[in-house]
Amino acid sequence: MELAEVTEILFVPVTLLFTILVVVAIVLGMFFNWVAKEDGGTKGISKDEYTSPSGKKRTAKKEREDYIV
Repeated sequence: MELAEVTEILFVPVTLLFTILVVVAIVLGMFFNWVAKEDGGTKGISKDEYTSPSGKKRTAKKEREDYIV
């Protein structure tokens, strides 16, 4: 087998593997970017302060009222 034959045989699998790796890297990058922008994991705490009807400034959402630790 000559080098030209080996190159022809390996060209398609290597190109396909490289293409798949690039697509996976782009998808992972987009996923991590989306996760970083989300407001998940706050356990009912809002980013912005708000004023309750009683006039107190709060950050916890109403759903945390009966939260069991």
